[in-house]
Amino acid sequence: MRLLILTAVLAGLLTGGPARAQEGPVVSFGASTLGATLEMGYRVSPNFGLRGIAGFGNMNFATTFSGAPVQGNANIGGYGVLGDIYLGGGVRLSAGAVAPGYGAEMSITGDITIDGNTVNNVDIAASLSSTNQFAPMLAIGYEKTYRNNWGISADIGAMYTGGFSLSATDNSAQITQADLDAELADTNTELGQIIILPYIKLGVSFQF
Repeated sequence: MRLLILTAVLAGLLTGGPARAQEGPVVSFGASTLGATLEMGYRVSPNFGLRGIAGFGNMNFATTFSGAPVQGNANIGGYGVLGDIYLGGGVRLSAGAVAPGYGAEMSITGDITIDGNTVNNVDIAASLSSTNQFAPMLAIGYEKTYRNNWGISADIGAMYTGGFSLSATDNSAQITQADLDAELADTNTELGQIIILPYIKLGVSFQF
């Protein structure tokens, strides 16, 4: 009997009770911690919806590593699917997964110091990537659609990345892979501890 009651409650939550005119899909444009963000959402029932999300962005940067100049390109973004449970008043709880696009490609050239020894004219290619190919996401959000079908939305939550790792190879063959890995060990220990990233989004939407 208790199982039947629980099933009925869940069915009522997802279907929203009495039938009503089906709303059209919603497209949202905005900015988030995934970069420039595009969403396509569809309300399956008054209390449950699905959203596809995609974000993208990149930037060039310059820094130094062990005394050598570093030129790089960093990427943010990703794509995924979220399920939304609407609690009333525009508030929603969201859960899903994103294939994260966080990472960077770097080039290290010039003279570098490893274990107190200077190596001249190295040509090191390095890459930063997240551990998880799919990052689970939880968020709470709000959306409001006005009479002219335009609206606003916002989300705040977190993604589980599993950490990050940095790898490098010396194309000049002057530094062994073992020495490079040892040089990056402490950095990778710290990167491996960044297992959760915030997710924040603001958007403007249109409902068809």
